[in-house]
Amino acid sequence: MDELKVKLYMTKPVLTLKPYDTIKDASVMMLEHNIGSIPVVDDENYPVGIITDRDIIIRGIAQNKDEHTKLDEIMTTTVLTVSEDDTLGTATHIMGNQQVRRLVVIDKNDKVTGFLAMADISTTPEGDAKAGIALSKISLKSTDINSNPHHGTDVHDFPL
Repeated sequence: MDELKVKLYMTKPVLTLKPYDTIKDASVMMLEHNIGSIPVVDDENYPVGIITDRDIIIRGIAQNKDEHTKLDEIMTTTVLTVSEDDTLGTATHIMGNQQVRRLVVIDKNDKVTGFLAMADISTTPEGDAKAGIALSKISLKSTDINSNPHHGTDVHDFPL
């Protein structure tokens, strides 16, 4: 199982954007490719951020930013990466511990070469078990209320 390398399951080539691209650029790319997140890279293809549909909504639209706003104003700048030569076990461990469903894949020079999503991992029987373990960790309640005051709240706790 551990010989399953990230590079065999990652999405490639990966779509990327630049920090100077706009909310509109990101939204159109997401719509055209039916995706919800895109790595943001510098001119040498090093990861500098990630833009998600949630970033556009929460840090863009909800903050009255217009469609011409540059991504470096709203993108998430903490980029979680995994090496293309790492195993799926390593990737799912990172996903589970960091409570994320996607990782930017980098090569030995730290340049972006792919994107690995939980769905990519669950395409094999071996990966499906690893994805299940990671997903259970991702779904754990968090005590971090800074990003979302309802994060970790049981759905039954909301009055109807």
